[in-house]
Amino acid sequence: MFPVLYMVTAFIISLQPNWEWQSFPETGFKILTPKPLIHDVREVPTPASIIQFHQFHGGSLSDSTLSLAFVIDHYMLPGEEVVGDDDYKKEFFENTIDELLISLDGTLVYMDIVHQADRDVCIWKGSFMKGDGVIRGHTILSGNKYYGLQVFGMEKNNPDELMDKFLNSFKFLDT
Repeated sequence: MFPVLYMVTAFIISLQPNWEWQSFPETGFKILTPKPLIHDVREVPTPASIIQFHQFHGGSLSDSTLSLAFVIDHYMLPGEEVVGDDDYKKEFFENTIDELLISLDGTLVYMDIVHQADRDVCIWKGSFMKGDGVIRGHTILSGNKYYGLQVFGMEKNNPDELMDKFLNSFKFLDT
């Protein structure tokens, strides 16, 4: 009986992707992912200056072993630190999330803002594809740095635990 149990367990474990730390010193963070992230950079003109917009992405909803897609957006806001009261930051977070959800024809499920010593974090969840798809994210403001973490999955796969693993592993690199 034990050999059969061992073989079944070994087979299931072999199907699970290996999560590894990926470090991105050029943008100041590291994160755990089961898939390599591709880094794209583009310049976005604004009235004040040109912003370098970094996007990291990997995975796919159509992947048979792990149907999750990961995205991290990063840019530095013009000027120094983002200064504003809680209402200003709430509006910033809402507008940022709304733009993404509109592009997906999605809806917001919940949103909560957490103030930490070195950052403000908006923790949120949305649905898309008429409720079949789920997106969870952490939108982070730290000084003049913006980080938008999103992970996409299918509701039927109950992806919350893996989504948490990705989102909660985000760390700033020591400078």
